[in-house]
Amino acid sequence: MDSPHSWPPSWFDPDRHDLLTPLNVRALAHPIRLTLLRLLREDGPATASGLAERIGQSSGVTSYHLRTMATAGLVEEEASLGNRRDRWWRAAHEATTFSFRVPGQAGDTEQLEAAEQYLRMIAQVGYERVLSWISTLVERQDELVTSPWQLGEASLSLTHDEARELSGQIIALVARYRRDQQGRARGPGGPDEVTPSGGPERRRAVFQFQLLPDPHPVRAEPG
Repeated sequence: MDSPHSWPPSWFDPDRHDLLTPLNVRALAHPIRLTLLRLLREDGPATASGLAERIGQSSGVTSYHLRTMATAGLVEEEASLGNRRDRWWRAAHEATTFSFRVPGQAGDTEQLEAAEQYLRMIAQVGYERVLSWISTLVERQDELVTSPWQLGEASLSLTHDEARELSGQIIALVARYRRDQQGRARGPGGPDEVTPSGGPERRRAVFQFQLLPDPHPVRAEPG
């Protein structure tokens, strides 16, 4: 089990994860940047103009945000695809890890406010993703009886060590199913888009979980 004050935790891999702390989180604390990074990870390298068309912005806007993320090490140029006219970009890593625990990077009040903004956007993206799935239930009526997708919630009572252990076990379990990533974005033609002859269909999926203290615990009445 990881020590409560140690960094990095055993599951963190700097070759696969972007590391955000309150000191550098502002580089990603913008909805357009979050969207661009997600598209590069999920669909592979793209140009600023191609991304601009997909998100309804100008290429000048996407170029600015891509350059900002490149300075922070979140994206990088895909030189093998570029030419004099178009610069291609790719995600530098397959996932982002945010932590308050990195030594010397706890942040001041202003930096913590940027961290709060970033975490609120992450929560909003997850919330909207769930609602988007729920809104398709009627049109998926015929497949619901065999659908594996689900939402769930469980009330727990955990020590800090138990919470760290549970988080680590979940991360390790999910990693077993990310074998297609190999440290890079999934990209087109990945295992989720190629069904072997006679094999089961694969669907692109997103795993979301939150492990947080209950903000409004209900106290039992004294006996």
